[in-house]
Amino acid sequence: MEKINRTKRCDTDAYKGARARRYAEHHRKSLRTRLTTAREQQVLYRSLADAGFPETALDLPCGTGRFWPAFARAGVKRLIAGDGSHGMLEVAETQRLNDAIPAQLLQTSAFEMALPDESVDFAACLRFYHHLSRPEDRATLLAELKRVSRRFVAVSLWVDGNIAGNRRIRKPAPEVVAGYGKRICQRREDVEAEFDAAGLAVVRHYDIWPRIAMWRLYLLEA
Repeated sequence: MEKINRTKRCDTDAYKGARARRYAEHHRKSLRTRLTTAREQQVLYRSLADAGFPETALDLPCGTGRFWPAFARAGVKRLIAGDGSHGMLEVAETQRLNDAIPAQLLQTSAFEMALPDESVDFAACLRFYHHLSRPEDRATLLAELKRVSRRFVAVSLWVDGNIAGNRRIRKPAPEVVAGYGKRICQRREDVEAEFDAAGLAVVRHYDIWPRIAMWRLYLLEA
């Protein structure tokens, strides 16, 4: 089990100290947030099952490790957990499940991952894609996920086609900024076109709360 490794280039650290701890606490503070976390873990597990229960996986950005129980339940033998925020990783350090989950904590940019090509069987990017308002940033992220994975990629984000998403997408979009920004909701056909342009085929999608909430996880294959 490795300590936090740092690389020279990392995403802007928006979650330092107390804010990182509050982020972890937020997702445990109410019945609604606990149910949403449980449901997200469930669909992540289903995607891992549909990917054939991969032995090695990447969780990036991993935050404070909220989804690690799903990787453990799916029998992942070695998990690499990466994040651009050292504050998040400091909290995540205390959340390790065992020596393999995660085996490595890595401070690195999602746009320039400090990992060799084909490092893992399954690369997961959860709750990040919808923070990227520029198409070129999303394309860079997808290219990196495809590069480090030998086969499967999982991405969760906000999409339309549900009650919350259909309301959200009618509102003015947030300002377009480079890198991490305010959350956006995308049309499903636009998202899937971006995946296709990146050379990633949709294997299956999983809605967190079907027909109600914006959250969707896609299982993609290179």
